[in-house]
Amino acid sequence: MSAPQNIPIPDAGKRVLSTVTLAPALGFVPIAVHFDLFGCLHDVGKPATAQDVCNVHRRKYGESDLSVPLANDALFLMGGLGFLDLLPDDVYLANEVTKFLVETPSAQHGAMHFTSEGLLGAAFLMRHLQDTKFQYPFQECDTPFQYAYKCMGNDFLAQEHVYSVMHHTGRLDSFNTFMTGKFGRWGTMPDRVRKLGYDLDGLLQSVTPDHLRIVDIGGGRGELLLELKAAYPHLLHKDHLILQEYNADIGVVPEVTEMEWNYKENGSEQPVQGALLYSMAHVLHNLSDIESIKLLAKVARVMAPGSRLLIQELTKNAASATTHAAMIVMHAGRERTSAEWQDLAAFAGLEVTFEAYPPLGECVVEMRKVLN
Repeated sequence: MSAPQNIPIPDAGKRVLSTVTLAPALGFVPIAVHFDLFGCLHDVGKPATAQDVCNVHRRKYGESDLSVPLANDALFLMGGLGFLDLLPDDVYLANEVTKFLVETPSAQHGAMHFTSEGLLGAAFLMRHLQDTKFQYPFQECDTPFQYAYKCMGNDFLAQEHVYSVMHHTGRLDSFNTFMTGKFGRWGTMPDRVRKLGYDLDGLLQSVTPDHLRIVDIGGGRGELLLELKAAYPHLLHKDHLILQEYNADIGVVPEVTEMEWNYKENGSEQPVQGALLYSMAHVLHNLSDIESIKLLAKVARVMAPGSRLLIQELTKNAASATTHAAMIVMHAGRERTSAEWQDLAAFAGLEVTFEAYPPLGECVVEMRKVLN
């Protein structure tokens, strides 16, 4: 029941209402991405109706299942989210966010990922907690995301990891595209860590070329290594840059040395010993504390006294709170504070030797092996 017209809703109430009703609106994001509504609206280049957008869509893609009523509601809700401008009488206009989404394909794939998988897990969060008498924290492959498939009667997917589910449902290539861009980051990896005070130049110059190896664990399509190579073209070559992935769907990255490694396999130890730098960017926030310690320990066992492990994740604060929630419901993971990184390091035989936490974007945490 709506509030009487003569009783204004307090600002706090407006904030609560606008926030708790976000989920249904976010459910229309995959529809907007699937039908390229952002691109079509951008192509119109002026205020447009849903019919105008549908006309552009048909010219670009031919006949499809997109109807004017569906396009109209999807565009309206994207406007409510700020992804485009709402004008009177169901007229829409591309704005700077629309332009960003069109020019950054990884952002649209990321939006698909966090709304498709994230909303599914979130919808079953409370039910999963109630069913387990509020056992918490969650463990890998036993999150609200898997519980959702259990409730839907899909016992196979109910036992699978999120990435495996995306593979079986044809969504993994979209996720790989998202990971190539990671739309929440600013600038290249060398620029980011230098601005936070990390002496990357000194580290790379501390060893001879024969001992200069950088291993990017879970590095997707190699963008971090390619950014390093571009920043140090006369120092870093293909043999120095090792991309480790368990996911063969990433394809060939000719400028780096590709190596398959699935650390979860029993007896699968880190194959590269004594590298100068081991990198994990946006890997550990996908893992529970237990799984994070297992991975960190496998790296620690092969690190030399001069080896470094460099971790890059989002700084845990109010700006990353919603991402923190997504990691919990999908992966049993989390963003972490300095104290949490210190604890993980200690359990894995490592110690934190550098850390920096910007208010926005990625933190940098360096760990080194504890020498007995």
